[in-house]
Amino acid sequence: MNHKKSITRLFALGLSAVMLLGLFGCNKQEEASKAEQEETEQAENPTDAPEQQDKEETPLPDVTGPLNEEEYLIVCQQYYDELMLASNEASLKLEEAMSATAETEEEKKSQQNKIDVAMGLISNMRPMYERFAELQAPESYAEAHELVKTGATASSEVLRLTVEIAEAAKGENGAAEALVLQAEMEEYTSDAQNFSKGLQMVLGDVVGTGTDMD
Repeated sequence: MNHKKSITRLFALGLSAVMLLGLFGCNKQEEASKAEQEETEQAENPTDAPEQQDKEETPLPDVTGPLNEEEYLIVCQQYYDELMLASNEASLKLEEAMSATAETEEEKKSQQNKIDVAMGLISNMRPMYERFAELQAPESYAEAHELVKTGATASSEVLRLTVEIAEAAKGENGAAEALVLQAEMEEYTSDAQNFSKGLQMVLGDVVGTGTDMD
């Protein structure tokens, strides 16, 4: 397998890794667009801005101790919103890298830079998953949080391995190492999907489960 084909497989793997985590339900991009539209409307109508600003500045509950139901919902929603923004940005960068032409040496270097940027964004998402696992949920959400916790831990590992595969793919003879890492990733993919399943039990249908990508 030549290097270009390895890179193509890497892109496909990277996109699949991010998408399998259940972050891209049908309404996710629509919600991001709505948020951008609201920001535009606020800029055009500054009198509406103070009210929205007050809402955004509402502090999170103390997340170092046990949370009650209301606090748990607030924290999960804000964490999820931040994760969605990060995952959307990462997916866009991955798509940009995948569609880049890489025929000349200059183009190959440019493409690799795009890959590195995308992988940096994916690395930055890992702590965003891990903080979910550290929450102390109320008893009423114990079952859901167990799914969130196991899914968040597995998702972090999927992203770690995605980045390691990308690093391995930089070398001309990195295909064998990448295949080993890919096999390791498959051990986490099932548990990774528990993240969105558990979070949907908490936040409702706003959370995509990754089972309907239409």
